[in-house]
Amino acid sequence: MRGRIGEGVQFGGRAYVWEDLVRIADLGMHFAEINLLQGEGLIKRTPDLLDLARKRGLSYVVHAPNEGDPLDVRRLEGEFSREILGLVEACGALHCRILTLHFWVDARFIPGGILERKRSILYGLAREAWRKGVFLCLENLSERPEDLGPLMETCPELSITLDIGHGELFARRNRALDILDRWPERVRHVHVHDNRGGSRVEDDLHLPIGEGTIDFPSIFREMIRVGYDGTVTLEVPHDRLKDSLTRLKDMILEE
Repeated sequence: MRGRIGEGVQFGGRAYVWEDLVRIADLGMHFAEINLLQGEGLIKRTPDLLDLARKRGLSYVVHAPNEGDPLDVRRLEGEFSREILGLVEACGALHCRILTLHFWVDARFIPGGILERKRSILYGLAREAWRKGVFLCLENLSERPEDLGPLMETCPELSITLDIGHGELFARRNRALDILDRWPERVRHVHVHDNRGGSRVEDDLHLPIGEGTIDFPSIFREMIRVGYDGTVTLEVPHDRLKDSLTRLKDMILEE
């Protein structure tokens, strides 16, 4: 592959507990993604996180907890929205501008009335985050471009976390290519992990880079074309983080 991704791209890893942060720093990675899918202990340690950032040169992005029942609009409008707005404040304290959110909006599975209310919730959250200097980034799950289109057209404050692994599922061609083609300016963050395709939740394997079938060179070639110059989290097992980073760079940075 000729060409290479922008000089400003930064690579990071997921952090669930403090030891993950130390491992990421020891590998010389640029940032840690504080992932709250498995608890919220780390986000409460703001002074410690800022101290580590200062000493080890780390920065942070944040991944919000799962939405829970994707059809329980009452909880999503209330308890869940308050939780996300609290995380916006936490991001500000950590000098973090990226907050990733799972919020399922696939019209094949979410009834129309509920889908409209979920879109309204997203609009409100994205606009409040934007007002506080944080990009609320919707992560693609099973969504197709036509599911994301109304959100992108109606709410310019909403951004995208492009999950390349998820793009390989429920699709003949990785949907990351379509998202990059249609909304390159809205992609603020990227997740990478490998899999072998499929059409089940269980097929979201989060394999080390190179152990699945995803054509990363083609996708990163498209990222180069559209000028992506942001953060990339390797969502792989922690004991495979180093070699996955090496493999990914070999795939995308060399001819």
